[in-house]
Amino acid sequence: MKKSYLLAGLVLFSSIAAAEEISLDTIRVESSTIEDIATDKRTESSTVNIIDEETIEKIDPKNINELLQTVPGITADLRNGDIVEIHIRGIAQQEFMWEDTGVAIVIDGVPVLQNGGKVKFNLDEIESIKVIKGSASYLYGQNALAGAVIITTKKIKDKNGFEVKAEAGSEEYKNIKANVYKGTEAYSFNIGANYRYDGGYWDRTENETKSVNGKFQYYIDDMSDITVGVDITRKYEESDRGSVTGVTAAETNPTGTDGDWPWNHDYYTDLDKYFITYSKDFDNGANLKINSYYYKDLYDYESTPYDNTGDGNDDYYAKDNNEDIKQYGVKTEFRGKKDKLAYMIGVDLGKRKSEDYSYTKKDYTDSRGYDQYAGEWEDELLTENNYGVYGETKYKITNNFTTTINLRYDINRYKYEENAYSFSSRSSSWEYDSFDETKTYRNTTYRAGGAYNINKNNTLYANISTGFRNPRIKELYNGELGWGSAENNFDLKTEKTITYEVGMKGTTFLKAEYEASIFVTDTKDIISKVDGTYNWDSDFYDNVGDARNRGFELSLKGKAKEKFSYSIAYTYLDAYYTSHLPFTVDIYADADNDGKDDDNGENITYDITGNQLPRVPHHKIDLIVNYKFLPKWNLMTELYAQSKYYADETNLITMPGYGKVNMRVDYKPIKNLEFFVKIDNILDKQYYRTVYLYSDKNKDGKFDAEDASITVDPGRVFYAGLKYRF
Repeated sequence: MKKSYLLAGLVLFSSIAAAEEISLDTIRVESSTIEDIATDKRTESSTVNIIDEETIEKIDPKNINELLQTVPGITADLRNGDIVEIHIRGIAQQEFMWEDTGVAIVIDGVPVLQNGGKVKFNLDEIESIKVIKGSASYLYGQNALAGAVIITTKKIKDKNGFEVKAEAGSEEYKNIKANVYKGTEAYSFNIGANYRYDGGYWDRTENETKSVNGKFQYYIDDMSDITVGVDITRKYEESDRGSVTGVTAAETNPTGTDGDWPWNHDYYTDLDKYFITYSKDFDNGANLKINSYYYKDLYDYESTPYDNTGDGNDDYYAKDNNEDIKQYGVKTEFRGKKDKLAYMIGVDLGKRKSEDYSYTKKDYTDSRGYDQYAGEWEDELLTENNYGVYGETKYKITNNFTTTINLRYDINRYKYEENAYSFSSRSSSWEYDSFDETKTYRNTTYRAGGAYNINKNNTLYANISTGFRNPRIKELYNGELGWGSAENNFDLKTEKTITYEVGMKGTTFLKAEYEASIFVTDTKDIISKVDGTYNWDSDFYDNVGDARNRGFELSLKGKAKEKFSYSIAYTYLDAYYTSHLPFTVDIYADADNDGKDDDNGENITYDITGNQLPRVPHHKIDLIVNYKFLPKWNLMTELYAQSKYYADETNLITMPGYGKVNMRVDYKPIKNLEFFVKIDNILDKQYYRTVYLYSDKNKDGKFDAEDASITVDPGRVFYAGLKYRF
């Protein structure tokens, strides 16, 4: 199949050799890991989608998925509140717990760790989003298997002004934010603050966010400047509940209200981001950028509810937990151009420290029947030192044809330390255990592509790109201090992707902008548990198989005068395993009637080679229409729909597709004042937002749709507010 795509591209290139000669401006390199640089579609050889400030304001998102679903190829899993697990083109869609998803998340040049769907940032601070699809480690290094999401926060405006917005809605939703802008010949700055509260549709899902942020830019001279950015955010989440078990419960109890305590409770997050960027232009058109950053994500919560009295009701939480991430680094990029050649070279040096600490504050007996004692603790510390060198060259072979080559070399050094203090029932004494290990990985990634301008309105492009993800420390050393049948595997291979893509972009005769592409991404050496992605009977990780994700994407945006505009994002996606070890499903069995699952239960093993990856619908479409029906009134209508999909790797259980309609009305009585009303899911369809399935969860000895963990959409919700600028 991938050969067919490449052949199609070559045929298209050769068939237009006599195309209209177009004179391009001097080329330049727009790729950057530091800032979002406007992309010249006539020379860009990959698929890049932009969500601009105007689109963000019109959609008025309550979670980032409401923005990302306007981009073809995004296959995000939306949970409760603003928790979104971002996937691109269905890659790594089989994972949904503590793993990263193969998507690099970069905010103002700062790489952000995506951990189990909890990408934490201030939603109200976003000004634009750039989505780069296809293997992208050639620019962003580790974890960019599927692409990258580049978020730029509120930019400094070349004006003076003040803006305030207040909004309220369903489930006690409140959002208040203010921004002030100041610009002079010597400096500019903006300062913002916001408060957001949501009572939560699902049981025990109250959440609150407070944030202060700003940027200051000082113009050293006409050719150089320095920018300082600060974002201080505090978040509270009552729990991460929101799912119910089984389709019957999804119908009868969609909020998950059952009287039980959530496993994790009272999440408190301190999220701080600081950066300084120096930029220097040179007379010959070259540019130097130096960026330094510090990012802190401190995450505290309670866990492990326990019924101490045996009355069927939980009495207390037995554990306190801390998950803290601190990262800092320096990036430098120099870009230049000479005649037909443009180039960029960069250096990326970074360090990340991740610490997971768990403390048992009260005695309890775990689900396996083992006693755990107050005073026990476990501390895991992972230190990552990352060194990357990367570059890009663009060469204008003819006035119509530009080639692009990227190359990046990464050294990732990991140091893992684990310490534990626990009471041993065998020796009736307290014991201290420790373990430490180091591991180094080296990877080279690349992109090679070209863009051919058929005429002034249409460009053909093609590229090959690569990505990688190193084994996670817990996959390598899962057998040290953990419990269960865990084994270490020091020989895990790096998981890698290679993407082949051919596309067209430009402007139609109706002045609509379009981008269409066909692609294939092959994933090699997928890392997972040997008996199944989340089979708890085995904690041995290995390279279990390979996958192929292929499809077609179309983006179309247009306007008709000033009254009517539209955008369409369509995705066809076929994601399947090309090889895989036998896949085991844990079926509950209790032959000795002790109320506990027997070891290995009545497990069933399946051959899943050729099966579809879970939670990847074949078809997705998002249509947005804006209509200014009166001079001061605007109506935005959005239709989103997706087809059915499989709930797990066995492909035994299918979940239905769905469609929803959102609407927003804006009224501007005067230039600086705006009132708005927004209704999401106006037809009140309580579809399944996300479905996870991996075992006989309801313990009835069968594996079916009643075992699925389902997050049900709240249905119709209302918001109303105002915005004032002066």
